[in-house]
Amino acid sequence: MVTAMSEENEARLYGRAFLYEMAHTVFGGEPNEALFEALCSPACLGTLQDMRREGAALARLAGFCERMDADPEARAAELERSVSDFNRVIAGLGANRESFPWESAYTSSKRLLFQVETLEVRNAYRAFGYQPELYPRVADDHLALECAFMAALAKATLEAEDEVERERLLAGQEDFLANHVLKWIEDYVRDLHEDAPGGLYDLTAAALVEYAATDRKFLGTLRHT
Repeated sequence: MVTAMSEENEARLYGRAFLYEMAHTVFGGEPNEALFEALCSPACLGTLQDMRREGAALARLAGFCERMDADPEARAAELERSVSDFNRVIAGLGANRESFPWESAYTSSKRLLFQVETLEVRNAYRAFGYQPELYPRVADDHLALECAFMAALAKATLEAEDEVERERLLAGQEDFLANHVLKWIEDYVRDLHEDAPGGLYDLTAAALVEYAATDRKFLGTLRHT
């Protein structure tokens, strides 16, 4: 049996699953109208509004989505800008950029993909039965995939049927944040801000790095209560 947790902790578990899934969606493909409709949905706006007290970057992301919801012209302009930003600095069609959305680009001395760091991420996924849909044609350490993994484990934590399984999931997430996400995302966010300041990707990444640091502490606290 799973011991009942406080309403505050349960709400945070739902919120963190949402944020990691949102980051996965934003960084996982070229933005379109459907994405912006989702960002302006009551569910997204409500969750971000609840989470904005977590930090300034989350508050800015919530404000961005609120503006997109309130101003159709601004929304159309930001969608066009986001498509350009994605193709230039996320998909990598731009020749001049500083940011690279792969862990090994920051943790490998060679700054190359499919290095030993990529295999370590792959092994972390496999330990929980997770495999990217496009495996092995994609580098497992892309930010979108790391967020998808965190979202999957976050959702599984909410559905865990016993204490042992929940502890395994919480420990796995805490370990993945410490040994992977938090080892490179701050440097990536800094570079992404230089490449595409103020847009959807900049704001989402800044909110993610701000949240991930406190999330690791939350997981550790939750495991020992």
